[in-house]
Amino acid sequence: MDGSECVKMQRARGHLSFRVSQKRVLRMFQSGSAKLMLPKTYSDMMEAVILNTSGGMTDGDILDIDVEAEGCALVMTTQTAERVYRSVGAKPAKTQINISVSGKADLHWLPQETIVFNDSKFERTLKINLSSCSNCLVAETIVLGRQAMGENIYDCHLIDNWRVFRDGNLFHAESLRLSDEVRKIIAAPAGGNGARLLSTILFIGNNLEQIVDSVSDVIKQSPSNCAVSCWNDRLIIRLMSSHPASARKDIEKLILAIRKQPMPRVWQT
Repeated sequence: MDGSECVKMQRARGHLSFRVSQKRVLRMFQSGSAKLMLPKTYSDMMEAVILNTSGGMTDGDILDIDVEAEGCALVMTTQTAERVYRSVGAKPAKTQINISVSGKADLHWLPQETIVFNDSKFERTLKINLSSCSNCLVAETIVLGRQAMGENIYDCHLIDNWRVFRDGNLFHAESLRLSDEVRKIIAAPAGGNGARLLSTILFIGNNLEQIVDSVSDVIKQSPSNCAVSCWNDRLIIRLMSSHPASARKDIEKLILAIRKQPMPRVWQT
């Protein structure tokens, strides 16, 4: 080879399909870089841990996750933080998550943070179909580089789309987009105000009054910049911080105030 040939880089593909009904696993399919583990727990909630054996994501990687929970209590999390590395191609890394919650089920989607590196490209789509008799808790966190390693984000491509349907009707929608001069956007007072961590926590269910009080008490003591809103059977917490390590502790406290039970064990390692 004279070096003139274009080498096609290998890309990771992962697919998970997991279905639980009344604490019984009806389907557990895994392929490629996506793996699922069911650790033994002693809580009321069944626990499932997602592993990405590729060690991170980069341009062209695809991860598809399908989860169905019916008449059960299930918490989904990840073994560690996901990492999105620098892209050398035009295609972004993509994660597509489809969740169905029905039959008075409680589903908590609590992956650990996603660390975005400089010049990375990442697009995530989260779609939830929820019955009005079920509850759903979602927490997603974006970390812009590893602060302890002195990393800074100057440019990246990040799109995060959420769509939640309740009884077939669009109930909640939001989109986050960061691209081009990301450092200026994040540094601007009207942008991220210097934040290195961005987190959104969404809880959909009934009788949220007591939860709002508990969450508000945590926010008052939190050093992170965060606030809570509650209306029409939904509670949303937005959190930003320039110190990811302390912000992670704040996020755990906020989730605990909603869950009223310990975090998944992998969060403690």
